[in-house]
Amino acid sequence: MSLDHIKNILKTMMFYGNSQITQTVSKNQKTILSVSYKKENNMFEITYLEPAAIETHSEVDSTALAIEETINSHVKTSS
Repeated sequence: MSLDHIKNILKTMMFYGNSQITQTVSKNQKTILSVSYKKENNMFEITYLEPAAIETHSEVDSTALAIEETINSHVKTSS
């Protein structure tokens, strides 16, 4: 998934901030992470499954980079 595609998804989530949208990223039918937008505090919340952790970001760019890095590192370790 390209960085631009990730950014577009995140911008869409912000636009529909009154809705509860969660995007899930999986590899080989195993969830890697999920991301949602919390309008009440204007933050993106990334939930990582391995290792279990929650991370918040206030900007689209930093959120997209964190997601891209996780996808790329997971692809390398799964090969």
